[in-house]
Amino acid sequence: MPFSSSSYTSFSISTSASATRNGETQTWGYRSAREVYRDEDNTRHERSLSQRLGEEPVYEERHYDAQGRQVIDDGRQQRDGQGQRQGRIEDVSEREQ
Repeated sequence: MPFSSSSYTSFSISTSASATRNGETQTWGYRSAREVYRDEDNTRHERSLSQRLGEEPVYEERHYDAQGRQVIDDGRQQRDGQGQRQGRIEDVSEREQ
């Protein structure tokens, strides 16, 4: 089923906590943001960023054509060996700026 055009969604969440035990304080934290939008070709773009306290952020980006099929960066539809769509997670924290 094709996605509808001209839609945009965005949200973010952030949480943290700390506890002291035997005089030692431990802190936890997590934040996440997600954005979903469609362009003029009705291509759906999904971007997300998440990070745990003290760790590198993880960025993910996926694109889907008007029929809902995932598209890889060069414009081809991404499929596994059985013809099924497959996802891809890419760690970009090591890339040179």
